[in-house]
Amino acid sequence: MLPALKEFRGLLLIVAGPTGTGKTTLIERLVGSHPGVERIVTCTTRPPRDRERQGVDYFFLGDAEFDASLAQGEFLEWAQVHVYRYGTKKSAVFDRLAHDTDLVVAVDVQGVQAYRKAFAGDPAMRDRLVTVFIMPPDLQTLNDRLVGRGQDSPEQIKRRLKTALFEIEQWADFDYCIVTGSKDEDYARLGSIWTAEKCRVSRLRPSNRP
Repeated sequence: MLPALKEFRGLLLIVAGPTGTGKTTLIERLVGSHPGVERIVTCTTRPPRDRERQGVDYFFLGDAEFDASLAQGEFLEWAQVHVYRYGTKKSAVFDRLAHDTDLVVAVDVQGVQAYRKAFAGDPAMRDRLVTVFIMPPDLQTLNDRLVGRGQDSPEQIKRRLKTALFEIEQWADFDYCIVTGSKDEDYARLGSIWTAEKCRVSRLRPSNRP
């Protein structure tokens, strides 16, 4: 008799890489084309950009609010990125994974390290984490993208490129690496990774099991 299998849901896909590599666009497209996959909304102390919405793009917190959440141990990870702070609250991750919700999030390389540590310490969550690094083809292309989006001053772009060099050095620590091409090529690769990970034997179980 053939086994009846069902997906073991509750997978978290982390997408990381330098600013300007299209991480946010990729995860928004994944969420839009895969019903049941939700994006984790992270917190930041930076002011919202044009068209960014509270609770949709980020939770925009003041420094005092961010400090209070830190003091109460609410963050799974947080980091100082240039002049602002970014972080992910534990409740946004573990509560939803426990209810078998599939999640995707874009974080910086420091944040990925914190996720790995938090998941390694929890046997129930250990196999639910998949990490993908988005690699620019070269620094000139990354520089052109940062200039083209018109959001940063020359000084900020210089700072971001310096940070990018550090982040790129960490690529081999990830489960997967996508060297960016066109938007469609990048998304096709990310979608393939998602599909393959959902088909892993470790993520399937007989449907008659709880």
